[in-house]
Amino acid sequence: MRILQATTLFLTLCAVAVTGQETYFGKNKVRYKNFEWNYIQTRHFDIYFYEDAYPTAKFGAAVLETSYVEVSNELNYVIQRRIPVFIYNSPNDFQQTNIIPNLINEAIGGFTEAFKNRVVVPVDGSYENLRHVLHHELTHAVIYDMLFGGAIGAISLQRRIFDLPGWFAEGYAEWSSRFGWDYFSDMYLRDATINNYLEPPEQIEGYIAYRQGQAMIDYLVDRYGIEKLGELLQKGKVHLTMARAMKAALNTTEEEFYKGFAKEMKRRYWPEIARRKEPDDFATQLTKARKDGSFFNEQPVFSPEGDKLAIFTDRRDYTEIVLLSAIDGRELARLVKGERSGDLESLHSYVSGMSFSPDGRSIVFVAKSKGQDALFLFDVNKREIYRRKKFDYRSIVSPSWSPDGKAIAFSALDGYKRDLFVWSIDRDSVRQLTDDRYDDGSPSWVKGSERIVFSSDRPHPGRPAMNSFGHPESDSGFVKPGDFDYGDYNIFEIDLTTLAVTPLEVGPGANRSPSVSPDGKRVAFISNRNGIDNIYVARLDTVEYQAVTDILTGVQAISWSPDGQKMAFQAFHNGCFDVYVMKDLVPAGNGGVLEPTDFAAGKYKQADRPGPRPVAARDTARVDTAAVRAVSDTTAPAQEKASTDTSAVRADVDTTRVAAKDTTAAQTPGESGIVGNDYVYVSKRKHDALDSLMRDVADTAGGALRKEPASFDSIPPATSSGEYTVHKYKVKFTPDFVGGGFSYNTFFGLSGQSFLVFSDYLGNQQIIVGFDLVNTIDQSNVQAYYLNSTKRTNYGVGLFHSKNYYVDNFGYLFSDRFYGFEGFISHPFTTFSRIELVGAEYFIDRRYYDIALGDTRRPRDTRVTVGTLSWVHDNVLWGYTGPINGERAKLSVSSGIDLFNTRNLTFSSVEFDYRKYWHIKGAFSAALRFSGGLSGGRTPKWYFLGGTTNWIGSRDLDSTVYDVENLYFSEVVTPLRGVPYYGLAGDRYGLINAEFRFPMVRLLALGFPLPLVLGNVMGVVFTDVGATWFGNNFKGVATEPNGTQHFKDIHTGFGTGMRLNVLGFALLRYDIAWSTDFNKVSDRPTHYFSLGADF
Repeated sequence: MRILQATTLFLTLCAVAVTGQETYFGKNKVRYKNFEWNYIQTRHFDIYFYEDAYPTAKFGAAVLETSYVEVSNELNYVIQRRIPVFIYNSPNDFQQTNIIPNLINEAIGGFTEAFKNRVVVPVDGSYENLRHVLHHELTHAVIYDMLFGGAIGAISLQRRIFDLPGWFAEGYAEWSSRFGWDYFSDMYLRDATINNYLEPPEQIEGYIAYRQGQAMIDYLVDRYGIEKLGELLQKGKVHLTMARAMKAALNTTEEEFYKGFAKEMKRRYWPEIARRKEPDDFATQLTKARKDGSFFNEQPVFSPEGDKLAIFTDRRDYTEIVLLSAIDGRELARLVKGERSGDLESLHSYVSGMSFSPDGRSIVFVAKSKGQDALFLFDVNKREIYRRKKFDYRSIVSPSWSPDGKAIAFSALDGYKRDLFVWSIDRDSVRQLTDDRYDDGSPSWVKGSERIVFSSDRPHPGRPAMNSFGHPESDSGFVKPGDFDYGDYNIFEIDLTTLAVTPLEVGPGANRSPSVSPDGKRVAFISNRNGIDNIYVARLDTVEYQAVTDILTGVQAISWSPDGQKMAFQAFHNGCFDVYVMKDLVPAGNGGVLEPTDFAAGKYKQADRPGPRPVAARDTARVDTAAVRAVSDTTAPAQEKASTDTSAVRADVDTTRVAAKDTTAAQTPGESGIVGNDYVYVSKRKHDALDSLMRDVADTAGGALRKEPASFDSIPPATSSGEYTVHKYKVKFTPDFVGGGFSYNTFFGLSGQSFLVFSDYLGNQQIIVGFDLVNTIDQSNVQAYYLNSTKRTNYGVGLFHSKNYYVDNFGYLFSDRFYGFEGFISHPFTTFSRIELVGAEYFIDRRYYDIALGDTRRPRDTRVTVGTLSWVHDNVLWGYTGPINGERAKLSVSSGIDLFNTRNLTFSSVEFDYRKYWHIKGAFSAALRFSGGLSGGRTPKWYFLGGTTNWIGSRDLDSTVYDVENLYFSEVVTPLRGVPYYGLAGDRYGLINAEFRFPMVRLLALGFPLPLVLGNVMGVVFTDVGATWFGNNFKGVATEPNGTQHFKDIHTGFGTGMRLNVLGFALLRYDIAWSTDFNKVSDRPTHYFSLGADF
């Protein structure tokens, strides 16, 4: 996944700056553990790992070097800089990375950061998933190197940047990493085409960019040739937009390209409507995705009584477990509310199911709790969690309660592999059932509680490794990197007494998600053998299996009813997942055999389509064959390790590995290829004077020669036994962003502005420097900060200096020299709550310049020590213009004192802010806010109310605003619309805001006077009630001589407004408000134009 770091890192500084005028919330990225990093080096990559993950790093080395040859060949390009790759041992660890500041949700399987071109991926227990995501992210890294020279920071001073669309970047990444087209994307495009949600290129965003983008890349390669991929990128560097690049490279327009693509999709998929069935043709639909606000209804499981189903759903935005009627889908109860607190940070509904106890009183599910996965036992009747069990595993999925109720089986990531375990509930002991490198999951008990059926990608004895459609992997000629077969899933059974594993004969294809029938005689599972994920049922005592669905899209997560007569499942339809119950378990298709899709039958494959080939057969880019051999050459004799200053380690030998794969290629010195243990490149060109600096690499597509840096040759290969030297990670600061400029003239002297950001490779430490140089240092603005997030408690220190000139409301000129140093400490308890401590010493030197014009004020020097302690809570979800669901709160206590002169400035204050949001339906929502504060001391803090945040317009400020105490230590509280900006002041305040937010304009296309398209324009109706006062002098209601009552210190405004997202990076707000004291309403409204999100 491509992620560009935000260059607006000053937000971090604003959070601790005394001049900040916004109350800051935000969720937390919690470092629940510390990581001690090491790394190994291959020819093109630095691969970072920690703890016992050296075998994973070796596997990654093989995958990356092999995949790099694929990508280099497809794009006709060789990288010019080494690519750093960071491998985290689990998704939970991965979500703690500081390489990017963004919070990482479960849907993100990896990312490539553009500033330093870093690839970051987690291990989830599946080597096939790891292979795929490494290859996927590598494509982004190669493209970044191609377009930006390896790091986007290098283009900070450039004005011309290719706007690479997401559909190409993500689509090509999927196309390359899945070796062209695959059955899963075939399912998605079939659904998108039939249900008419394909998007034109300029409107593609979100997840569809991956799937439709892959299809568009596949179409592009079929129609125009694979060489056009790299050519489009090269043209894009010149023409800056994909539309112009397409015209230059393909001689077509984006509109024509999409028209041809959409026509091809219709030709492919419309005939499938008559061949297969939609899920509601043969099953009862229990959930209504989109209509009820949900998109994901997942992992259904029957209750032991058979009349209820438990499912995961996001119908209320957050993932929850709800209880449904198995008859009509009515919601009977909300059982578990996830993603709101640290105890239930995530319910893992994407990857893990749940299970009822045999008596139906309890449910077991997995949740991430304070950074670590745990099993939760939930009492269905009491609606409460009564037991939480944590294990020392990196992740847990797929809990399954035994028929006798005494144990729970589950799959867990232990070290760098995923195995099966059984937890004895009464004895509170754990037994490990499998212990190997294969991905073992989806355990399902057989009646009697003595056997478990599960899915695994371990080899099936007597049968070669199979691809997704049941054909031997060797048919494609592609050799997967690694010294063992992986990624080809099948169904197995394990005996809990002997731990003997027996393969079940259930037919070809990728067979997953087994569910044993209540009588223990049959097993249902999901297989893609016809090109679509369908439900099959096999007998456990005979070799007999048949399909019971012939669905148009795909099935996931199946569950038997207690009587064995029905089956619940989730199915993909119209871009969402819904839950269905099927009653008639009869053979589908032709006696349980299904007609293959055109893709599964090979009808889409073009004769000249580049398919996966052995890596050694390619010579267009130099591959580190030692890296590939490090995990694939198991027959090489052991040799002594190279002697180095650092240690070399060797992975434990896996006794289940298969014979080494043949990676030989050209064997004569007259051509390039692998000779013995080395890759030999034989150049066809004469000597070049630059050969000492660059390495030639053949370019067969273009007939030219590209060059790899000679520095790549300085990296020693792996030893003959396939081992690498392991290096310790050392902190080294390198630039993330550098920008600015300088000028000089004889009158003003030297001037310039610069902004620099440095960080280490892990993103744990940052140095931020910004300065605005004007003639001399004492006239310049300078900020320098150091931020450290290495451990759970984050901290930062910094210093600053600024010189500002002001003209007050009397027209007098004065200046403030504002400088000092500050520090902060932030300790997150969970993703949703933290405490913050900010301390600073501020110096303010004020000088007045209009003495001759009557300004009699004397110079003033102020020294103030300020400290603030805050508690912050935030679990909101965001909509188009602001939070749409959840709540956030902040409570702060602060104090300031001049330690040099206690009679100068002294204050203390307490402030609170609570906000609650309700998502009504679709884009409709409501928001309510309560906030208040009070201050005391010799010079109490003032609170200014009125207007709206980031108001665009003139300000008529009172002279008191320019007092040192108010200019630097006051709080401006908004919104209070209907009242002028800074219109109210006091050392106490209270504010209530209520808003109803709704969609105003879905889509508006203008042809004149400007061709402008506006979408998702939001509207708002609001009421603001606020008051300020000094001390105890508050009078809420006043009575006129005629007896009429009205608000006095309480001010109220009401009105309406609209919100427009401008070009995707700025939110423009317009509000029109009237003020009222509940006796009369203002004659004229106040108009507000402002920028920023809603509160």
